[in-house]
Amino acid sequence: MKWLPCLALFLWVGMQQASAAEAGEEWLYSFQPGDNLWDLTDRFLIDQSYWNKLVRLNHVKRPRKMPPGTQVRIPLQWLKVEPATVRVIDVRGEVLLSRPGKGEQPLKAQAKLKHDDRLIIGDEASVLLEFSDGTRQLLGSNTEVELVRINRFSDTGIGDTTIRVLRGDTENRVPTKGTRFEIRTPSANTAVRGTRFRVKVPQSDQSRSQVEVIAGTVNVAGDAGKLVLAAGFGTVVDKGAAPAPAVRLLPAPRLVAPDNTMRRLPLELRWEKVPGAKAYRVLVSHPGENNVPLMDVQVSHPRFSTSSLPDGEYRVRVRAIDAAGLDGEESEVGFLLDARPLPPVAVMPPAEGTVRSTAVNFEWSTPPQVSGYHFQLSSDRQFQTLTVDETNLDKTRFELPSLQPGTWYWRVASTFEKEQGPWGAVQEFVLKPEPEAPDVKFIADKDQLQLYWQPGLPGQRYRLQIAEDPGFQTVLVDELLNESRWSSRRYPSPIHFRVRVIDDDGYAGAWSPAQTVFPEPEPWYLFGIPAIAIILLAL
Repeated sequence: MKWLPCLALFLWVGMQQASAAEAGEEWLYSFQPGDNLWDLTDRFLIDQSYWNKLVRLNHVKRPRKMPPGTQVRIPLQWLKVEPATVRVIDVRGEVLLSRPGKGEQPLKAQAKLKHDDRLIIGDEASVLLEFSDGTRQLLGSNTEVELVRINRFSDTGIGDTTIRVLRGDTENRVPTKGTRFEIRTPSANTAVRGTRFRVKVPQSDQSRSQVEVIAGTVNVAGDAGKLVLAAGFGTVVDKGAAPAPAVRLLPAPRLVAPDNTMRRLPLELRWEKVPGAKAYRVLVSHPGENNVPLMDVQVSHPRFSTSSLPDGEYRVRVRAIDAAGLDGEESEVGFLLDARPLPPVAVMPPAEGTVRSTAVNFEWSTPPQVSGYHFQLSSDRQFQTLTVDETNLDKTRFELPSLQPGTWYWRVASTFEKEQGPWGAVQEFVLKPEPEAPDVKFIADKDQLQLYWQPGLPGQRYRLQIAEDPGFQTVLVDELLNESRWSSRRYPSPIHFRVRVIDDDGYAGAWSPAQTVFPEPEPWYLFGIPAIAIILLAL
């Protein structure tokens, strides 16, 4: 029985190997029709010596007869490892690829990256990467990363990746369960297997790391401790320290839903204020998973406005940022921007102004990339009844020789290459012709003078002036009257008078033609009395 000690030692070693494997990372393989352990070992494992280890680890009693659907545990360290590549899905702005011995070159979409490559993302730039296991990583503006390890475990679909983030922001989505994905920063390491999370190294303090978990769990290790971070939580790690206690990420902002189609610029988006938020992050991109953000900005108030986006479909994501700089949960909204060609700006008539003639001149500005204009005039703000509808105007002016008094509304849209843009702001004006000068008449006797004229419209008043001279330099009377008549004692010397209508909004019409009233002539016999007196005295 000398073989018993050897057998015991062999079993102990095997048990130790199995125990070590159980404590490590594993991949579960489900048997397919026609599979066997020998072929499985040849296909996935480092060499055939691992066949026995696989049998012992999985307690297989009949290795030649394993039914389809049987799950086999395989430690990752037993799997074949081979180099992999990373595909560049999308690039925005200036992104440089640095390779050992080859210097720097601009990074282009669909490029293939490998280990030891370094990416330098410039200001207002970003890049989206896809790894062999389907993991995706979004690198934001002013980010620098190094691809330390880019491998895969044979054709298992499992990746073995290590990324070093020197500065900047990363968003990571690791969909494959069991894949090994690690991010290293100057102050922390994060390791995951199937999750969504963000890692940031602030530009202002590159000795600090920020980790935010959206789904799954992340193992965060600092120089002085570790932390398992669950979904909905974040932490801050300073160099030389352990991860700070996990904190709940701020909730997603409640967006005020925009219209499905946005027709005006500037584009404005609002949301409710999030308690505890020190700022907000807004990311704008085209819809779909293959597009990098076109805009990535921080705002201090719960609103966002821009005029720089071209027409197209967009999705906007908004997050609240807490005092530690951690981005919170995000809200997302999609819409179509169709704001071009831009509408003109109304020049005249002035908004809510009054036009004092029956002929009306309209004028507007010239926006960029415009070939024509569509003009509408209506007596109602909803433009249900159109008085004028001109669709092929090529100038920025339009004249109506005659228009009825009243309140009017007008608007203009630009056209370019048979496409009409949104309407400009509705303009309102009141057409109220200038009051006509009154036809003033008078009645006079030796004692009284009476002036009168045709009554005007309700609300109108009248201004009367009486002067000693025709030029009205010496004014004797200047009165504002509510009635269309005026009386006074008769003046002993010639006087001149005129009247104008004052509209209900204070507008003064033209003066009536100036007229003159002379004093009552003396009786003829009064002139003969002095002569008779002289004759009598001479007798």
